Amino acid sequence: MPRLLWRYTCAELLKVMSLTTLVLVVVIAFGATIKPLVQNQIDPLDVGKYAFFASVPMLQFAIPFAAGFAATVVMHRMTIDNEVLVMSVSGVPYRRVFAPPIVLGLLLTVLMLVLVNFVIPRFWGLLQEMVTRDVTRIFTSSIERGEAISIEGTQLYADEVLVSDEPPETGADQRLVLVGVAAVEEEKSGAPRSEFTARYATVDVYHTRDDALLKLALVDATIYRPDDGSLIFVPRAVPQAVRLRKDMASGPKTKNLLELLRLRHDNDEFRYIAKEREALQRQLAVTDLWNCLSRQLESSGRLEFDSTTGIDRVTVSNLSFEGARMVGTPALELTQFEDGEPIRRATAPEAEVAIRYRSTRDRPTFLLTVPESEAFDLRGPVELRARWPERIRALEVPDCRPVDRSGFSSAQLVTAAVEPLPGGISGPTQSIQGELQRLAKRLANEMSVLDMEITARILHRIGQSITAFLLLMLGAVLAVLLRRALPLTIYALAFIPAVIDILLLSGGEQMVKYGSVYSGTVLMFSGNLLMLLIIAVAWYRVSRN
Repeated sequence: MPRLLWRYTCAELLKVMSLTTLVLVVVIAFGATIKPLVQNQIDPLDVGKYAFFASVPMLQFAIPFAAGFAATVVMHRMTIDNEVLVMSVSGVPYRRVFAPPIVLGLLLTVLMLVLVNFVIPRFWGLLQEMVTRDVTRIFTSSIERGEAISIEGTQLYADEVLVSDEPPETGADQRLVLVGVAAVEEEKSGAPRSEFTARYATVDVYHTRDDALLKLALVDATIYRPDDGSLIFVPRAVPQAVRLRKDMASGPKTKNLLELLRLRHDNDEFRYIAKEREALQRQLAVTDLWNCLSRQLESSGRLEFDSTTGIDRVTVSNLSFEGARMVGTPALELTQFEDGEPIRRATAPEAEVAIRYRSTRDRPTFLLTVPESEAFDLRGPVELRARWPERIRALEVPDCRPVDRSGFSSAQLVTAAVEPLPGGISGPTQSIQGELQRLAKRLANEMSVLDMEITARILHRIGQSITAFLLLMLGAVLAVLLRRALPLTIYALAFIPAVIDILLLSGGEQMVKYGSVYSGTVLMFSGNLLMLLIIAVAWYRVSRN
């Protein structure tokens, strides 16, 4: 009897569930292809391939509802045919009657855990790669719809896009020409940092085996910065290249369980954290240079700069620091050396020194600005007619090298940034310390956000896997309890708690992402507890009767 019951019940459940899963997956997968197809993000010839890739992620939604539907149909038919009644009066306990659905539900839970943690993330990545593979189609479809193209925090608009037939001289695989370009560069908070327009822009596309690189060049660009109200015209602006597919497919959604756990402990290369690390390292390098200036001024009473633009050396003496200003005591003195011999000298009441980066890969240099000065040529009695030294660029301090922190972990960088600055440091100490703390806080916040997102993703996957077992058992128990109701009515009663469960899972996941770990976890699994409570009540009523 037990072997016959198991074989019969499991065969019926698997047959109905397989057919229902196939129908649901096909319908949902082709429904998922409508949006990218309508938005011209995929080629019509790739619809079948896209639908096939989408069918695997859709299993996480189709399997629980197919299992619940199969349990409702099979157990309801066994009930109205009096098979359950016969087994009950023959002395077969209900735990044995429901044993096949219980075991099948547990197996489905294990299958769901494997799917959502190891299989489905890979297919999410394949779907994103399909959408981002044809860069030309992405640009043309977005511009034709009048939408902005987001590139590295910049919202890019264009009136028209042209595809160049000739191969670019840069060696790129393809070149797109955007006409009538306007762009807004945004802060992390969404506030505009700079706005610029350009007569046209070129986008060079480089395809590699695993990625697609975009190189943007703006021609005749006018840049406006709202912070200081400055308006700048540049004949050509070339931002850094953008990795399209790697950035699109590097989030936690496309990573399996092992990769998520590895990312939690080794997140330095995660794109958002890597940006904050770079900004904090640069600010720490600025702090190192100010420290070096302070030590040199205290030891020798003057500052010595080497130039990378042809000037051998520049010294500044008779000064003290007031923030970033060098104030003369009573007048600071600047001397320019060439081949070890002084050739020019200037006096000024004050000067300003700033640290500049020409690019993210270059070492920082000093910029010395002297708005009012009186200069003389030491090689002759004639006073200099040229305004020297109004602005001296690309200065370096001998023996001053920022600490190499490239091997520091994110936690070590945060620790280095929040430590108090050395006593007696010269330069804008308050703004330096404030900027360091701000960047350290942003890096720590990105680390916390990533950690919360990984936790939320793992918990959501667990809760979604448990839903398959609960929905199957809910349909089976309700089908026996409500033997006089229609199967679809019973399934609707089981469907409503399942939908509530999915909504609570999503809501709890968002709460965990934003830092409410405990309350978000409770909300996330409250839907599962609700379904479990309904199953327990229904089971009690069935066994009692």
